[in-house]
Amino acid sequence: MTSRAAALQHFKRADPHFYRATRAYHDALPEKLSGKRTRAQLFESLVATVISQQLGVAVADTIFARAERACGGSLTSLSISKTSPEKLRAAGLSGAKTKTLKAIATAVEDGTLDLLALKKLPEKEAARKLLGIWGLGPWSVEMFMLFALGRSDVFSSGDLGLVRAMETIYALPKGASRETVLAIADTWSPYRTYACLLLWRSRDTKAGSSTR
Repeated sequence: MTSRAAALQHFKRADPHFYRATRAYHDALPEKLSGKRTRAQLFESLVATVISQQLGVAVADTIFARAERACGGSLTSLSISKTSPEKLRAAGLSGAKTKTLKAIATAVEDGTLDLLALKKLPEKEAARKLLGIWGLGPWSVEMFMLFALGRSDVFSSGDLGLVRAMETIYALPKGASRETVLAIADTWSPYRTYACLLLWRSRDTKAGSSTR
């Protein structure tokens, strides 16, 4: 049984309402989550996640490209370590994001953080190691674990898109409490990542149809 099939089977049994409400998007789920990535690819993905915080896709992509040029053409732990904060700021990074990228690069360079090894750790332990880096908050860590590490049981209660989608599906009042959201999400474990993908897809589809 594929990971997708196992996840859908779990949703059908543990939360039939969610299963039915997201049925239209089941076929869009990947058979399995993120494939193999190298340390370099994981590092670049984490950098991209930090850069994208509170920015639109186009702006984030522009700043990423500028930062890449400022670091000599590639964003690696070594190139970021060697690039001055002034150059990174000139590329469009805020002071806080510059400090965070420097902290990540230092942790990777001195061996404190092994991004590839995170794949083998339990979700909570992997998150704890990432949250120990200056400037890495829950949302960034959850997005990295979900998309780059391909962890199967990640949920981000701070992601507004997920919360809004849940409010729609469960007829919750706008601004539903974190406790309410987490209680619902707990029923999806150990496949909360797949639930997030379904929620985002349902949100994107409704947003797209409302603009036509």
